[in-house]
Order: sequence, then structure tokens, then C-alpha cells
Amino acid sequence: MGLRKTIGLIAAGIFPWAGNGVVCGGFIEFTDKEEWIAAVGRFTTIGFTGFPDGTFITDQYADLGILFTDGNDNIFLSDNGFPNDGAGLFGGGFTPIAVSFDTPQAWIAVDFPGDVQFELFREGVLIYTSSEFGIGGVGNFAGLVSSEFFDAAVILDPVDQSVFIDDLHFGVPAPGGLGLLAVAALLPRRRRR
Repeated sequence: MGLRKTIGLIAAGIFPWAGNGVVCGGFIEFTDKEEWIAAVGRFTTIGFTGFPDGTFITDQYADLGILFTDGNDNIFLSDNGFPNDGAGLFGGGFTPIAVSFDTPQAWIAVDFPGDVQFELFREGVLIYTSSEFGIGGVGNFAGLVSSEFFDAAVILDPVDQSVFIDDLHFGVPAPGGLGLLAVAALLPRRRRR
């Protein structure tokens, strides 16, 4: 049995809210959207609707506390590629999607076609690199819950470097919801880089 599967089984047995999530140090990885939603509770979603195809996205979501910082990310319209609402974000060729947050975040997730991987940063320092998510095709989900707050993230496609995301989800614990982070912080520390 592989380490990821073993860790996932231990997490599911000890921490039922982790479900099939894989625990790595103070980070939990999810591929099941309903389990991620159950674990985090409240979050913000960006669906990338309301813009013409090809619109470059930078500060259009600043009112939600997020900036798209690399300048290459643009709206891509495709009913087949983005089943949630027909609109998504394209990293712009061979570049990842980079975001920064006004306030530190505790979780992030994407609905996506293809493959994705996350890198999380705090004050410019890489604190976590996720596993590779995806099996190709459309309708995939990848989510993280972190015991360490992060203020920036990079979403990349490790397979062909052309990253697409359907929806982006992020957030922080509601008042009284810090228990999830406290428990995750007690898990064995193992950083992936």
C-alpha cells in the first residue's frame, strides 16, 4: 500500500472530517469536492463569468481580496472544457496562474480540466507544494486545507504547463472554526517542496 493511501486511511480513521483527504504535515489534500466543502464550511468562489473571451484578469476580483499577479491569465470560454458555467481561466501559454491575497487564507481549491498542482507561499516563502491532481479530462476537483496561513498561491499544470481552471475557491475559518486548523497543526510536520 502506498504512503499516500496509508496516510489517507489513517486520516480517515482518526480525523473523520478528512474523509478521503490525504494528510501531509499540516496540509490536507482533497479530490472530492463535497468532502472539501464539509471540511471548510465557508469559502468564496470565482466562476470567471461576465467577461468576454480573452479578457486578461488582474485586479477584477480585488473586492474579494485577491489579485491575479502574473498578467498572463485570461478568460477562456468553453462549455465543454468548463462544465460549471462555460467560463474559466487560462494561464496564458506555458505560465502558471499566480494569485496573492489581501488577508492570509487557510484553504484553496479549483474545479479544473486536465492536471493541476498548487504551491502555497507566506511572505514570499514557499511553504507547501501539493501532489499532482488530475487524470486529464474535465470535471476534476483539487482542494487543500492548510494549518499554516498563506498569502499567495501558484496553480500550475505539471504535465504540459498549460493550466486551465473552471472555478477557484478560497477562504479562512469562520469565527469558532479554528478547530480544523488546530487539529491539522498537530499532525506530523512534513513539508513537500
